[in-house]
Amino acid sequence: MIKSTKMAQVAAPVDVEKCSNDVHMLVVPYPARGHNLVCIQLARKFLPYGVRVTLANIFDNLSPDLLHVCQTENITVANLGVCPADPGPGNLPFMGDVESVQGETEQLVANFASGTDSLPVTCIVGDILLGWTQNVADKFGIPRYVICTSRAGFLAAFLHMPTLAGQGIVPVQPPEASELVDIPGLPPTRRGDLSPAVQASSLFCKYFFAQYVHRCCQPALEAAGYFINSFYELEPSCIDLLRSFPYEHENSKGSSPVRSFFPVGPLVHDEYLQLLRLEVAEGSSFVEPGAPYLRWLDRQPTDSVLYVNFGSIVSLSKRQIHELALGLEASKQRFLLVVRPSTVKDSDEDLPLLPESFKAHTLETGFVQSQWVNQLDVLSHPAVGGFLTHCGWNSTLESICRGVPLLAWPFQADQMLNCRFLVDEAKTAVEVRKGENGFVSREEVARAARELMAEPEGDAVKENVRKLREKVKKAVCEADGSVQKSVENFLAELKTSRRDCPTSPSNMTTRGRLIDKSSILKHNLVQTGSPMGA
Repeated sequence: MIKSTKMAQVAAPVDVEKCSNDVHMLVVPYPARGHNLVCIQLARKFLPYGVRVTLANIFDNLSPDLLHVCQTENITVANLGVCPADPGPGNLPFMGDVESVQGETEQLVANFASGTDSLPVTCIVGDILLGWTQNVADKFGIPRYVICTSRAGFLAAFLHMPTLAGQGIVPVQPPEASELVDIPGLPPTRRGDLSPAVQASSLFCKYFFAQYVHRCCQPALEAAGYFINSFYELEPSCIDLLRSFPYEHENSKGSSPVRSFFPVGPLVHDEYLQLLRLEVAEGSSFVEPGAPYLRWLDRQPTDSVLYVNFGSIVSLSKRQIHELALGLEASKQRFLLVVRPSTVKDSDEDLPLLPESFKAHTLETGFVQSQWVNQLDVLSHPAVGGFLTHCGWNSTLESICRGVPLLAWPFQADQMLNCRFLVDEAKTAVEVRKGENGFVSREEVARAARELMAEPEGDAVKENVRKLREKVKKAVCEADGSVQKSVENFLAELKTSRRDCPTSPSNMTTRGRLIDKSSILKHNLVQTGSPMGA
Protein backbone atom coordinates (compact mmCIF):
# COMPACT_ATOMS: atom_id res chain seq x y z
CA MET A 1 0.00 0.00 0.00
CA ILE A 2 1.42 3.38 -1.00
CA LYS A 3 0.77 6.10 1.55
CA SER A 4 2.89 8.98 0.30
CA THR A 5 1.62 11.55 -2.19
CA LYS A 6 5.17 12.56 -3.15
CA MET A 7 6.02 11.85 -6.76
CA ALA A 8 8.86 9.35 -6.53
CA GLN A 9 11.36 9.16 -9.34
CA VAL A 10 11.74 5.64 -10.64
CA ALA A 11 15.35 5.33 -11.70
CA ALA A 12 15.91 4.83 -15.41
CA PRO A 13 18.73 2.61 -16.60
CA VAL A 14 21.47 5.12 -17.37
CA ASP A 15 24.40 4.50 -19.66
CA VAL A 16 27.32 6.43 -18.19
CA GLU A 17 28.51 7.24 -21.71
CA LYS A 18 25.21 8.97 -22.37
CA CYS A 19 25.42 11.28 -19.35
CA SER A 20 24.80 14.93 -20.14
CA ASN A 21 26.39 16.84 -17.28
CA ASP A 22 27.01 19.81 -19.60
CA VAL A 23 23.33 20.20 -20.53
CA HIS A 24 21.32 22.92 -18.79
CA MET A 25 17.62 22.89 -19.63
CA LEU A 26 15.44 25.93 -18.88
CA VAL A 27 11.83 24.73 -18.63
CA VAL A 28 9.12 27.40 -18.87
CA PRO A 29 5.56 26.20 -18.11
CA TYR A 30 2.38 28.17 -18.67
CA PRO A 31 1.25 29.31 -15.19
CA ALA A 32 -1.47 26.73 -14.54
CA ARG A 33 -1.31 23.63 -12.35
CA GLY A 34 -1.79 21.06 -15.12
CA HIS A 35 0.92 22.67 -17.25
CA ASN A 36 3.28 22.91 -14.26
CA LEU A 37 2.82 19.23 -13.46
CA VAL A 38 3.47 18.11 -17.04
CA CYS A 39 6.61 20.26 -17.35
CA ILE A 40 8.04 19.07 -14.05
CA GLN A 41 7.41 15.45 -14.94
CA LEU A 42 9.15 15.98 -18.27
CA ALA A 43 12.15 17.65 -16.63
CA ARG A 44 12.51 14.80 -14.15
CA LYS A 45 13.01 12.31 -16.97
CA PHE A 46 16.36 13.92 -17.74
CA LEU A 47 17.73 14.21 -14.20
CA PRO A 48 19.17 10.66 -14.13
CA TYR A 49 21.37 11.66 -17.08
CA GLY A 50 22.98 14.52 -15.19
CA VAL A 51 21.01 17.24 -16.97
CA ARG A 52 20.79 20.49 -15.00
CA VAL A 53 17.21 21.83 -14.88
CA THR A 54 15.96 25.32 -14.05
CA LEU A 55 12.20 25.72 -13.87
CA ALA A 56 10.53 29.09 -14.41
CA ASN A 57 7.81 29.83 -11.85
CA ILE A 58 5.75 32.51 -13.59
CA PHE A 59 3.64 34.64 -11.24
CA ASP A 60 4.65 32.38 -8.32
CA ASN A 61 2.13 29.85 -9.61
CA LEU A 62 3.77 26.62 -8.40
CA SER A 63 1.80 24.91 -5.64
CA PRO A 64 3.56 23.85 -2.42
CA ASP A 65 3.51 20.16 -3.38
CA LEU A 66 5.16 20.85 -6.74
CA LEU A 67 7.72 23.16 -5.13
CA HIS A 68 8.51 20.30 -2.74
CA VAL A 69 9.11 18.00 -5.72
CA CYS A 70 11.54 20.52 -7.20
CA GLN A 71 13.39 20.80 -3.90
CA THR A 72 13.61 17.03 -3.52
CA GLU A 73 14.77 16.53 -7.11
CA ASN A 74 17.42 19.31 -7.12
CA ILE A 75 15.55 21.40 -9.67
CA THR A 76 16.33 25.11 -9.44
CA VAL A 77 13.23 27.32 -9.43
CA ALA A 78 13.36 30.85 -10.87
CA ASN A 79 10.49 33.17 -9.91
CA LEU A 80 9.49 35.44 -12.80
CA GLY A 81 6.96 38.26 -12.79
CA VAL A 82 4.35 39.51 -10.37
CA CYS A 83 0.86 38.05 -10.50
CA PRO A 84 -1.55 40.58 -12.04
CA ALA A 85 -4.48 41.75 -9.94
CA ASP A 86 -6.96 41.00 -12.72
CA PRO A 87 -6.03 37.88 -14.74
CA GLY A 88 -8.54 38.68 -17.47
CA PRO A 89 -11.26 36.65 -19.21
CA GLY A 90 -11.24 33.14 -20.56
CA ASN A 91 -10.33 29.73 -19.23
CA LEU A 92 -6.61 30.56 -19.45
CA PRO A 93 -6.55 33.44 -16.98
CA PHE A 94 -3.01 34.70 -17.69
CA MET A 95 -3.15 34.58 -21.50
CA GLY A 96 -2.85 38.34 -21.80
CA ASP A 97 -0.12 38.68 -19.19
CA VAL A 98 2.51 35.98 -19.71
CA GLU A 99 4.49 37.90 -22.34
CA SER A 100 5.37 40.44 -19.64
CA VAL A 101 8.05 38.11 -18.25
CA GLN A 102 10.02 37.79 -21.51
CA GLY A 103 12.52 40.44 -20.42
CA GLU A 104 13.16 38.74 -17.08
CA THR A 105 13.58 35.40 -18.86
CA GLU A 106 16.18 36.92 -21.19
CA GLN A 107 17.99 38.37 -18.19
CA LEU A 108 17.94 34.98 -16.50
CA VAL A 109 19.51 33.26 -19.52
CA ALA A 110 22.09 36.04 -19.81
CA ASN A 111 23.07 35.68 -16.17
CA PHE A 112 23.62 31.96 -16.52
CA ALA A 113 25.77 32.57 -19.61
CA SER A 114 27.92 35.26 -18.02
CA GLY A 115 28.37 33.76 -14.58
CA THR A 116 31.65 32.11 -13.69
CA ASP A 117 30.01 29.65 -11.32
CA SER A 118 26.98 28.71 -13.40
CA LEU A 119 26.26 26.50 -16.39
CA PRO A 120 24.92 28.34 -19.48
CA VAL A 121 21.46 27.38 -20.66
CA THR A 122 21.83 24.98 -23.59
CA CYS A 123 18.15 24.67 -24.56
CA ILE A 124 14.78 26.11 -23.66
CA VAL A 125 11.74 23.90 -23.25
CA GLY A 126 8.84 26.32 -23.60
CA ASP A 127 5.17 25.61 -23.05
CA ILE A 128 3.15 25.40 -26.26
CA LEU A 129 1.24 28.56 -25.24
CA LEU A 130 4.39 30.61 -24.61
CA GLY A 131 5.47 31.54 -28.13
CA TRP A 132 7.72 34.32 -26.87
CA THR A 133 10.17 31.73 -25.52
CA GLN A 134 11.19 31.26 -29.17
CA ASN A 135 12.36 34.90 -29.19
CA VAL A 136 14.46 34.24 -26.10
CA ALA A 137 16.03 31.15 -27.66
CA ASP A 138 16.76 33.00 -30.91
CA LYS A 139 18.40 35.88 -29.06
CA PHE A 140 20.92 33.55 -27.43
CA GLY A 141 21.37 31.14 -30.33
CA ILE A 142 20.07 28.11 -28.46
CA PRO A 143 17.32 25.70 -29.54
CA ARG A 144 13.78 25.91 -28.24
CA TYR A 145 11.71 22.77 -27.86
CA VAL A 146 7.96 23.01 -27.41
CA ILE A 147 6.25 20.99 -24.70
CA CYS A 148 2.72 20.06 -25.76
CA THR A 149 0.76 19.26 -22.61
CA SER A 150 -1.90 17.49 -24.66
CA ARG A 151 -1.85 14.70 -27.25
CA ALA A 152 -0.27 14.51 -30.69
CA GLY A 153 -3.58 15.22 -32.44
CA PHE A 154 -3.91 18.53 -30.62
CA LEU A 155 -0.36 19.45 -31.64
CA ALA A 156 -1.21 18.64 -35.26
CA ALA A 157 -4.17 21.03 -35.15
CA PHE A 158 -2.10 23.66 -33.34
CA LEU A 159 0.68 23.63 -35.94
CA HIS A 160 -1.84 23.86 -38.78
CA MET A 161 -3.70 26.82 -37.30
CA PRO A 162 -1.70 29.57 -39.11
CA THR A 163 -2.52 27.84 -42.42
CA LEU A 164 -6.23 27.73 -41.52
CA ALA A 165 -6.09 31.41 -40.59
CA GLY A 166 -4.46 32.24 -43.92
CA GLN A 167 -7.23 30.33 -45.71
CA GLY A 168 -9.93 32.22 -43.77
CA ILE A 169 -11.22 29.02 -42.15
CA VAL A 170 -10.60 30.40 -38.67
CA PRO A 171 -12.05 32.10 -36.79
CA VAL A 172 -15.00 29.74 -37.22
CA GLN A 173 -18.37 31.43 -37.54
CA PRO A 174 -21.30 29.61 -35.83
CA PRO A 175 -22.99 28.50 -39.10
CA GLU A 176 -19.71 26.84 -40.15
CA ALA A 177 -19.26 24.77 -36.99
CA SER A 178 -20.51 21.51 -38.53
CA GLU A 179 -18.36 21.83 -41.68
CA LEU A 180 -15.34 19.57 -41.96
CA VAL A 181 -11.73 20.64 -42.31
CA ASP A 182 -8.67 18.60 -43.30
CA ILE A 183 -5.74 18.77 -40.85
CA PRO A 184 -2.61 16.68 -41.48
CA GLY A 185 -2.52 13.88 -38.92
CA LEU A 186 -6.22 13.98 -38.08
CA PRO A 187 -9.31 12.48 -39.70
CA PRO A 188 -11.74 15.03 -41.21
CA THR A 189 -12.56 17.30 -38.30
CA ARG A 190 -15.58 19.44 -37.46
CA ARG A 191 -14.59 23.10 -37.35
CA GLY A 192 -16.64 23.45 -34.17
CA ASP A 193 -14.36 20.91 -32.45
CA LEU A 194 -11.30 23.14 -32.82
CA SER A 195 -10.09 25.22 -29.89
CA PRO A 196 -12.44 27.87 -28.42
CA ALA A 197 -9.64 30.31 -29.25
CA VAL A 198 -10.70 30.09 -32.91
CA GLN A 199 -14.49 29.93 -32.42
CA ALA A 200 -15.95 33.36 -33.24
CA SER A 201 -18.72 32.87 -30.67
CA SER A 202 -16.23 32.32 -27.83
CA LEU A 203 -15.24 35.02 -25.37
CA PHE A 204 -11.73 33.58 -25.46
CA CYS A 205 -11.61 34.07 -29.25
CA LYS A 206 -12.83 37.64 -28.94
CA TYR A 207 -9.90 38.64 -26.74
CA PHE A 208 -7.11 36.28 -27.79
CA PHE A 209 -7.59 34.99 -31.35
CA ALA A 210 -4.68 36.98 -32.80
CA GLN A 211 -2.44 36.19 -29.83
CA TYR A 212 -3.28 32.48 -30.05
CA VAL A 213 -2.65 32.11 -33.78
CA HIS A 214 0.19 34.57 -34.34
CA ARG A 215 2.02 34.58 -30.99
CA CYS A 216 1.48 30.95 -29.93
CA CYS A 217 0.85 28.75 -32.98
CA GLN A 218 3.12 30.58 -35.43
CA PRO A 219 6.23 30.59 -33.20
CA ALA A 220 5.71 26.88 -32.53
CA LEU A 221 6.51 26.24 -36.19
CA GLU A 222 9.96 27.73 -35.63
CA ALA A 223 10.88 25.31 -32.81
CA ALA A 224 13.65 22.72 -33.13
CA GLY A 225 11.36 19.98 -31.88
CA TYR A 226 8.40 18.98 -29.74
CA PHE A 227 7.73 16.96 -26.63
CA ILE A 228 4.26 15.39 -26.62
CA ASN A 229 2.31 14.26 -23.55
CA SER A 230 1.39 10.99 -25.23
CA PHE A 231 3.09 7.73 -26.13
CA TYR A 232 3.75 6.40 -29.60
CA GLU A 233 1.53 3.32 -29.28
CA LEU A 234 -1.48 5.52 -28.52
CA GLU A 235 -1.23 7.71 -31.67
CA PRO A 236 1.17 6.02 -34.08
CA SER A 237 -0.30 7.28 -37.37
CA CYS A 238 -0.57 10.88 -36.15
CA ILE A 239 2.98 10.90 -34.77
CA ASP A 240 4.33 9.39 -38.00
CA LEU A 241 2.58 12.10 -39.99
CA LEU A 242 3.92 14.85 -37.72
CA ARG A 243 7.42 13.54 -38.32
CA SER A 244 7.05 13.48 -42.09
CA PHE A 245 4.88 16.52 -42.87
CA PRO A 246 6.80 19.51 -44.34
CA TYR A 247 5.63 22.20 -41.95
CA GLU A 248 6.68 25.68 -43.00
CA HIS A 249 6.71 28.96 -41.15
CA GLU A 250 6.70 32.54 -42.35
CA ASN A 251 10.50 32.80 -42.09
CA SER A 252 11.16 29.57 -43.98
CA LYS A 253 13.73 29.89 -46.77
CA GLY A 254 13.98 27.09 -49.27
CA SER A 255 13.45 23.60 -47.88
CA SER A 256 11.51 23.15 -44.66
CA PRO A 257 13.60 22.72 -41.51
CA VAL A 258 13.86 19.27 -39.95
CA ARG A 259 12.01 18.99 -36.65
CA SER A 260 11.83 16.19 -34.13
CA PHE A 261 8.83 14.87 -32.24
CA PHE A 262 9.32 13.10 -28.93
CA PRO A 263 6.28 11.34 -27.40
CA VAL A 264 7.21 11.12 -23.69
CA GLY A 265 3.83 10.67 -21.97
CA PRO A 266 1.91 9.99 -19.95
CA LEU A 267 3.31 12.88 -17.91
CA VAL A 268 1.11 12.27 -14.88
CA HIS A 269 1.76 11.85 -11.16
CA ASP A 270 4.27 9.06 -10.66
CA GLU A 271 1.87 7.08 -8.48
CA TYR A 272 -0.02 6.08 -11.63
CA LEU A 273 3.17 4.83 -13.25
CA GLN A 274 4.35 3.10 -10.08
CA LEU A 275 1.15 1.08 -10.02
CA LEU A 276 1.77 0.01 -13.60
CA ARG A 277 5.26 -1.14 -12.65
CA LEU A 278 4.53 -2.74 -9.29
CA GLU A 279 1.17 -4.35 -10.06
CA VAL A 280 -0.11 -3.32 -6.62
CA ALA A 281 -3.35 -5.08 -5.75
CA GLU A 282 -6.36 -3.17 -7.04
CA GLY A 283 -8.42 -1.51 -4.37
CA SER A 284 -5.66 -0.35 -2.05
CA SER A 285 -6.23 3.14 -0.66
CA PHE A 286 -3.16 5.20 -1.39
CA VAL A 287 -3.87 8.62 0.05
CA GLU A 288 -7.14 8.81 2.00
CA PRO A 289 -7.94 5.28 3.20
CA GLY A 290 -10.59 6.51 5.64
CA ALA A 291 -12.40 8.94 3.33
CA PRO A 292 -16.23 8.54 3.39
CA TYR A 293 -16.45 8.19 -0.39
CA LEU A 294 -13.95 5.33 -0.27
CA ARG A 295 -15.83 3.61 2.55
CA TRP A 296 -18.95 3.85 0.38
CA LEU A 297 -17.06 2.39 -2.60
CA ASP A 298 -15.91 -0.49 -0.40
CA ARG A 299 -19.55 -1.61 -0.11
CA GLN A 300 -20.19 -1.67 -3.87
CA PRO A 301 -19.75 -4.61 -6.29
CA THR A 302 -16.74 -4.80 -8.61
CA ASP A 303 -16.90 -2.57 -11.73
CA SER A 304 -20.35 -1.29 -10.77
CA VAL A 305 -19.75 2.42 -10.03
CA LEU A 306 -19.63 5.30 -12.52
CA TYR A 307 -17.27 8.01 -11.27
CA VAL A 308 -18.43 11.52 -12.31
CA ASN A 309 -16.00 14.42 -12.07
CA PHE A 310 -15.49 17.42 -14.39
CA GLY A 311 -12.14 18.59 -13.03
CA SER A 312 -11.19 21.94 -11.55
CA ILE A 313 -12.14 24.41 -14.32
CA VAL A 314 -15.42 23.24 -15.88
CA SER A 315 -18.58 24.78 -14.42
CA LEU A 316 -22.22 23.81 -15.00
CA SER A 317 -25.51 25.61 -14.55
CA LYS A 318 -27.70 24.34 -11.72
CA ARG A 319 -30.26 23.31 -14.32
CA GLN A 320 -27.62 21.15 -16.03
CA ILE A 321 -26.51 19.70 -12.69
CA HIS A 322 -30.14 18.74 -11.99
CA GLU A 323 -30.41 16.97 -15.34
CA LEU A 324 -27.12 15.17 -14.70
CA ALA A 325 -28.23 14.01 -11.26
CA LEU A 326 -31.66 12.86 -12.40
CA GLY A 327 -30.12 11.11 -15.40
CA LEU A 328 -27.73 9.21 -13.16
CA GLU A 329 -30.64 8.18 -10.98
CA ALA A 330 -32.72 7.10 -14.00
CA SER A 331 -29.85 4.99 -15.35
CA LYS A 332 -30.18 2.59 -12.40
CA GLN A 333 -26.38 2.49 -12.21
CA ARG A 334 -24.32 3.14 -9.11
CA PHE A 335 -22.37 6.40 -9.19
CA LEU A 336 -19.95 8.62 -7.29
CA LEU A 337 -20.82 12.23 -8.21
CA VAL A 338 -18.35 15.02 -7.38
CA VAL A 339 -20.05 18.43 -7.27
CA ARG A 340 -17.95 21.11 -5.58
CA PRO A 341 -18.92 24.81 -5.27
CA SER A 342 -16.56 25.61 -8.16
CA THR A 343 -18.59 23.23 -10.37
CA VAL A 344 -21.58 25.59 -10.18
CA LYS A 345 -21.76 28.31 -12.81
CA ASP A 346 -24.74 30.29 -11.45
CA SER A 347 -24.56 30.12 -7.67
CA ASP A 348 -27.13 32.93 -7.29
CA GLU A 349 -29.82 31.12 -9.25
CA ASP A 350 -32.86 30.34 -7.09
CA LEU A 351 -32.45 26.58 -7.21
CA PRO A 352 -30.99 24.07 -4.76
CA LEU A 353 -27.75 22.50 -5.88
CA LEU A 354 -29.43 19.08 -6.24
CA PRO A 355 -33.10 18.06 -6.53
CA GLU A 356 -34.60 17.07 -3.19
CA SER A 357 -36.09 13.89 -4.66
CA PHE A 358 -32.66 12.92 -5.95
CA LYS A 359 -31.12 13.19 -2.49
CA ALA A 360 -33.83 10.99 -1.00
CA HIS A 361 -33.43 8.14 -3.49
CA THR A 362 -29.68 7.76 -3.92
CA LEU A 363 -28.38 6.83 -0.49
CA GLU A 364 -27.66 3.24 -1.53
CA THR A 365 -26.95 3.53 -5.25
CA GLY A 366 -25.16 6.89 -5.30
CA PHE A 367 -22.76 9.03 -3.31
CA VAL A 368 -22.43 12.80 -3.71
CA GLN A 369 -19.07 14.33 -2.77
CA SER A 370 -18.97 18.11 -2.31
CA GLN A 371 -15.20 18.32 -1.77
CA TRP A 372 -12.08 17.14 -3.59
CA VAL A 373 -11.56 13.42 -4.03
CA ASN A 374 -8.22 11.78 -4.62
CA GLN A 375 -8.56 10.60 -8.18
CA LEU A 376 -5.83 7.98 -7.80
CA ASP A 377 -7.81 6.32 -5.02
CA VAL A 378 -11.04 6.41 -6.98
CA LEU A 379 -9.72 5.18 -10.33
CA SER A 380 -7.82 2.40 -8.55
CA HIS A 381 -10.81 1.13 -6.60
CA PRO A 382 -12.20 -2.22 -7.86
CA ALA A 383 -15.77 -0.94 -7.58
CA VAL A 384 -15.18 1.79 -10.20
CA GLY A 385 -16.05 0.61 -13.70
CA GLY A 386 -16.34 3.89 -15.60
CA PHE A 387 -15.39 7.57 -15.53
CA LEU A 388 -17.65 10.37 -16.80
CA THR A 389 -15.14 13.09 -17.64
CA HIS A 390 -14.72 16.42 -19.41
CA CYS A 391 -11.96 14.79 -21.51
CA GLY A 392 -9.16 16.85 -20.01
CA TRP A 393 -5.99 15.14 -21.21
CA ASN A 394 -4.45 14.61 -17.77
CA SER A 395 -7.61 12.93 -16.49
CA THR A 396 -7.82 10.89 -19.69
CA LEU A 397 -4.27 9.60 -19.27
CA GLU A 398 -4.85 8.81 -15.61
CA SER A 399 -7.93 6.79 -16.52
CA ILE A 400 -6.00 4.88 -19.21
CA CYS A 401 -3.23 4.12 -16.71
CA ARG A 402 -5.79 2.53 -14.40
CA GLY A 403 -7.69 0.75 -17.19
CA VAL A 404 -10.98 2.59 -16.57
CA PRO A 405 -13.26 3.26 -19.61
CA LEU A 406 -14.69 6.70 -20.21
CA LEU A 407 -17.92 8.57 -20.76
CA ALA A 408 -16.90 11.60 -22.81
CA TRP A 409 -18.57 14.97 -22.11
CA PRO A 410 -16.21 17.71 -23.43
CA PHE A 411 -16.54 21.45 -22.81
CA GLN A 412 -13.53 23.53 -23.92
CA ALA A 413 -9.84 23.79 -24.91
CA ASP A 414 -8.60 20.50 -26.42
CA GLN A 415 -11.48 18.48 -24.97
CA MET A 416 -13.62 18.26 -28.11
CA LEU A 417 -10.72 16.91 -30.15
CA ASN A 418 -9.89 14.50 -27.33
CA CYS A 419 -13.49 13.29 -27.28
CA ARG A 420 -13.47 12.52 -30.99
CA PHE A 421 -10.20 10.63 -30.65
CA LEU A 422 -11.37 8.58 -27.66
CA VAL A 423 -14.75 7.71 -29.21
CA ASP A 424 -13.88 7.29 -32.90
CA GLU A 425 -10.22 6.19 -32.98
CA ALA A 426 -9.11 4.68 -29.67
CA LYS A 427 -12.67 3.45 -28.99
CA THR A 428 -12.14 3.73 -25.25
CA ALA A 429 -15.12 5.99 -24.58
CA VAL A 430 -18.86 6.35 -25.07
CA GLU A 431 -19.95 9.87 -26.01
CA VAL A 432 -22.52 11.86 -24.07
CA ARG A 433 -24.40 13.57 -26.90
CA LYS A 434 -25.32 17.22 -26.49
CA GLY A 435 -28.57 18.79 -27.55
CA GLU A 436 -29.46 22.36 -28.43
CA ASN A 437 -27.05 24.96 -27.05
CA GLY A 438 -24.86 22.18 -25.68
CA PHE A 439 -27.41 21.10 -23.06
CA VAL A 440 -27.48 17.42 -22.07
CA SER A 441 -30.84 15.93 -21.05
CA ARG A 442 -31.39 13.46 -18.24
CA GLU A 443 -32.48 10.91 -20.85
CA GLU A 444 -29.14 11.19 -22.62
CA VAL A 445 -27.20 10.90 -19.35
CA ALA A 446 -29.16 7.74 -18.50
CA ARG A 447 -28.65 6.25 -21.98
CA ALA A 448 -24.89 6.85 -22.02
CA ALA A 449 -24.40 5.55 -18.47
CA ARG A 450 -26.32 2.34 -19.22
CA GLU A 451 -24.45 1.80 -22.50
CA LEU A 452 -21.04 2.00 -20.83
CA MET A 453 -21.84 0.23 -17.59
CA ALA A 454 -24.46 -2.40 -18.46
CA GLU A 455 -24.75 -3.04 -22.19
CA PRO A 456 -22.68 -5.06 -24.71
CA GLU A 457 -21.42 -1.90 -26.44
CA GLY A 458 -19.70 -0.94 -23.20
CA ASP A 459 -17.94 -4.29 -22.97
CA ALA A 460 -15.94 -3.55 -26.14
CA VAL A 461 -14.93 -0.15 -24.75
CA LYS A 462 -13.78 -1.76 -21.50
CA GLU A 463 -11.69 -4.32 -23.36
CA ASN A 464 -10.08 -1.62 -25.52
CA VAL A 465 -8.99 0.48 -22.55
CA ARG A 466 -7.54 -2.59 -20.82
CA LYS A 467 -5.46 -3.35 -23.92
CA LEU A 468 -4.34 0.27 -24.02
CA ARG A 469 -3.26 0.04 -20.38
CA GLU A 470 -0.94 -2.82 -21.33
CA LYS A 471 0.51 -0.74 -24.15
CA VAL A 472 1.26 2.21 -21.89
CA LYS A 473 2.84 -0.17 -19.39
CA LYS A 474 5.27 -1.41 -22.04
CA ALA A 475 5.96 2.08 -23.35
CA VAL A 476 6.79 3.48 -19.91
CA CYS A 477 8.09 0.59 -17.84
CA GLU A 478 10.39 -1.34 -20.16
CA ALA A 479 14.02 -0.28 -20.52
CA ASP A 480 13.68 -0.23 -24.31
CA GLY A 481 10.17 1.20 -24.28
CA SER A 482 9.20 3.98 -26.66
CA VAL A 483 9.24 6.67 -23.97
CA GLN A 484 12.77 5.85 -22.86
CA LYS A 485 13.88 5.89 -26.49
CA SER A 486 12.38 9.36 -26.93
CA VAL A 487 14.32 10.68 -23.94
CA GLU A 488 17.61 9.26 -25.20
CA ASN A 489 16.97 10.35 -28.80
CA PHE A 490 16.43 13.92 -27.61
CA LEU A 491 19.71 13.97 -25.67
CA ALA A 492 21.57 12.54 -28.66
CA GLU A 493 20.02 15.16 -30.96
CA LEU A 494 20.83 17.98 -28.58
CA LYS A 495 24.47 16.97 -28.34
CA THR A 496 24.74 16.71 -32.12
CA SER A 497 23.13 20.10 -32.69
CA ARG A 498 25.42 21.74 -30.15
CA ARG A 499 28.51 20.37 -31.86
CA ASP A 500 27.25 21.56 -35.24
CA CYS A 501 26.01 25.00 -34.14
CA PRO A 502 28.72 27.70 -33.96
CA THR A 503 26.50 29.91 -31.77
CA SER A 504 25.74 27.30 -29.14
CA PRO A 505 26.77 28.30 -25.59
CA SER A 506 29.54 25.69 -25.54
CA ASN A 507 31.14 27.31 -28.62
CA MET A 508 30.42 30.97 -27.90
CA THR A 509 33.35 33.29 -27.22
CA THR A 510 31.28 36.49 -27.01
CA ARG A 511 29.84 36.19 -23.54
CA GLY A 512 31.15 39.64 -22.70
CA ARG A 513 28.46 41.25 -24.85
CA LEU A 514 25.69 39.63 -22.85
CA ILE A 515 23.91 41.64 -20.19
CA ASP A 516 25.78 41.92 -16.94
CA LYS A 517 24.54 40.10 -13.87
CA SER A 518 21.77 41.84 -11.99
CA SER A 519 19.87 41.22 -8.82
CA ILE A 520 17.58 38.76 -10.60
CA LEU A 521 19.70 35.83 -9.46
CA LYS A 522 19.85 37.12 -5.93
CA HIS A 523 16.15 37.88 -5.59
CA ASN A 524 14.38 35.64 -8.10
CA LEU A 525 16.19 32.31 -7.85
CA VAL A 526 14.93 29.92 -5.25
CA GLN A 527 17.87 27.57 -4.89
CA THR A 528 16.29 24.17 -4.38
CA GLY A 529 19.22 21.92 -5.13
CA SER A 530 22.98 22.00 -5.13
CA PRO A 531 24.64 25.32 -5.99
CA MET A 532 24.51 26.19 -9.67
CA GLY A 533 27.49 24.89 -11.50
CA ALA A 534 28.54 22.63 -8.63
